Amino acid sequence: MGTKIKRYAILTPFDKAEVVAGIAALQKLDVDVVQTQSGALVVRDLPVPQYDEWDIRNILGPDESDFDELGEDNPSDNAPAVAAFFSRLSKFGVVLMDVDLGEDTGFEAGVSGLVRARRFMGGKAGDEVPAGLLLNAVDPVVERIVLGQASPSDHGAVKSSDVTPSDIIKKARKGRRRVSGEETATSDGTPSGDGE
Repeated sequence: MGTKIKRYAILTPFDKAEVVAGIAALQKLDVDVVQTQSGALVVRDLPVPQYDEWDIRNILGPDESDFDELGEDNPSDNAPAVAAFFSRLSKFGVVLMDVDLGEDTGFEAGVSGLVRARRFMGGKAGDEVPAGLLLNAVDPVVERIVLGQASPSDHGAVKSSDVTPSDIIKKARKGRRRVSGEETATSDGTPSGDGE
């Protein structure tokens, strides 16, 4: 077994990755947010336990002590909780994709593993969604990121850890001006604002 990929991706209905990253930053979530044609995609790479080549846990999976060593006290690593949080922000909910892939180097070389998808609505887990059908129906960028063929940074990801409180305030003010139509003009007649 070669490279292992363990991550989650949450497909949201929102159309502004910067705003989603700002909301994540306010919740102290360390995630990457990528804007796709299907909505903002929240992505987090998770720590992968490393074993010796012939460890029985390669077959049976990690035990509780492995997770203790990884320090799973980071709220960003709790995919269902993060998905539940974002699902409360939209009446359409979100879809959580759990990704556990590896690269086989033996007889059948290539990517293998499991992608599970589950819908979250109003903070509660719902039905599972066939992951293959989902990935076939959404923006191909989502599939490339989920399967590890591209990284979030390849597609202009906004890191929530890079978003500052002043960035959030600027975005909120800019959005409020657009909604209320309160753009004011400066002395030379140009609209005031931050120029973004």
